[in-house]
Amino acid sequence: MGGLSALDHLESADFEEFAAALAPDVVWVGLEPGQLCRNREQVVATFRRALESGKSGSPEVVAEAEGRIVVDPHVDPPSEEAPELHFVFVVEDDRIVEM
Repeated sequence: MGGLSALDHLESADFEEFAAALAPDVVWVGLEPGQLCRNREQVVATFRRALESGKSGSPEVVAEAEGRIVVDPHVDPPSEEAPELHFVFVVEDDRIVEM
């Protein structure tokens, strides 16, 4: 990852930087049953679909401790199902392995 940590990539608020921080076998468990991604390609595709549908955001790292990074994505427009949505990223060896 070019010497940057997963936190550096998240703080950059750059989609390509975020994608670079994902482990190849990252797992993302969504809010609803069946919302599950099992690898980097699926996570990136899900985020790209959200971006293409007009969702945007300005991610803000709000906490970091013991391999966990909490991010407020500031999604615009906010999700009706989860207007206070936050992501928790689990990091190992400077890669995001779980979301």
